[in-house]
Parts: sequence; structure tokens; C-alpha cells
Amino acid sequence: MSPLMVWTVIVFVPLALGAALRALLRRWRRAWWLSAVLALLTILAWMVTLHPPVSGSELYGLRTIQALSMTVGSAITGLILRLRRRS
Repeated sequence: MSPLMVWTVIVFVPLALGAALRALLRRWRRAWWLSAVLALLTILAWMVTLHPPVSGSELYGLRTIQALSMTVGSAITGLILRLRRRS
């Protein structure tokens, strides 16, 4: 698998998914809950990564990066939507 494909699957797809989910929920008053839940998921993923059940496995670190990317995508989209609404 090419390095570009790896980066796409690990970083860019979750980033776009988080942004798309937040954009779909933009009309809902409590859309920020998505970012909060994803942030909690990221914290839990970090905890598992720091104390992995299977020592030496890269899976937990990759899942943490994916959760972090999804959280960042959701948070940035929420910020952009909020700024657009105010102006």
C-alpha cells in the first residue's frame, strides 16, 4: 500500500468524516455534543494507547490518530459554522 493511501485512511478520511457529521448536524441545537463525544473518545483512545492490552501493537496508536482527526474535523467545522453565523 502506498504511503499516500495510508495517510488518507489514517488521517484524512476521519478528518472529513468528522467535518461531514458536524456539518450534517448544523441545524440541531446541540450539535456541539458530537465534538464533545469525539473528544471523550479521543481521551479514551489515548488511555488505551498509553496502556495497550497487547504490547507492541500499532493498532491502538493508529486508532488514536483517527479519533483525534475526527475530533479536529468536527471542532473546526463547528468553529467555522459558528463564525459564519455571527457575521
